Amino acid sequence: MRFITPFMAFVLLASVGAAPTERRSDIVARGGEPSHSGGGPSHSGGNGGNAGNGGNGGSSSGHGNGGNGGSGGNGGNTSGHGNGGSGGGGGNGGSTHTSGNGGSGGKGGNGGSTSGSGNGGGGGNGGNGGSSVGNSWGGSSHGSGDGGKGGSGGNGGNTSGSGNGGHGGSGGSGGNTSGSGDGGNGGSGGNGGSTKGSGNGGNAGNGGNGGSTSGSGNGGAGGAGGNGGNSGSSHH
Repeated sequence: MRFITPFMAFVLLASVGAAPTERRSDIVARGGEPSHSGGGPSHSGGNGGNAGNGGNGGSSSGHGNGGNGGSGGNGGNTSGHGNGGSGGGGGNGGSTHTSGNGGSGGKGGNGGSTSGSGNGGGGGNGGNGGSSVGNSWGGSSHGSGDGGKGGSGGNGGNTSGSGNGGHGGSGGSGGNTSGSGDGGNGGSGGNGGSTKGSGNGGNAGNGGNGGSTSGSGNGGAGGAGGNGGNSGSSHH
């Protein structure tokens, strides 16, 4: 029978007291991999945390901004005076419910909407601009998405891609487009959006002028008391 040497006893005790090896699922469950975790929320005047890849930006219920989303993640929402966070590639911009602006969408993502006095966020390439219900502008889109709808007194968002310009709110003009989409319709008293591509000019509200087009589309109809839009190559 072999005797246990002091060295062997030390090794034995050390192995008994050692912590077990964590599994990856356990690490993820406790948020130990920040590249796949969301940003932390803020409930006061601070900003929501920014997220790593695949994570959403943290929300804010105070005066701070929502955090930015990582690649594939959404921007954080805010219910205070701050701006919604920007979305990562493929992610949507955060929305806001007070005076801040909606966050911008990443490539393929939509801009954040706002129910306060701020502007809707711009859409990423392929995404729609965020809408606004305040007296502000709808977000613009630079890809194939539509411009956001303007709030009361606000203009619809413009688009430089194949999407349509956003419709204007009461008193606001429709969004313009430089691509193949149609100009947005104007609200009461607002003008229709113009287009420089193959789309049609937007129709105007009462008292407004129809949107003109310099492409192959038709000019928009004028509202009561307003003029119809001009057309570059077709007739309305």
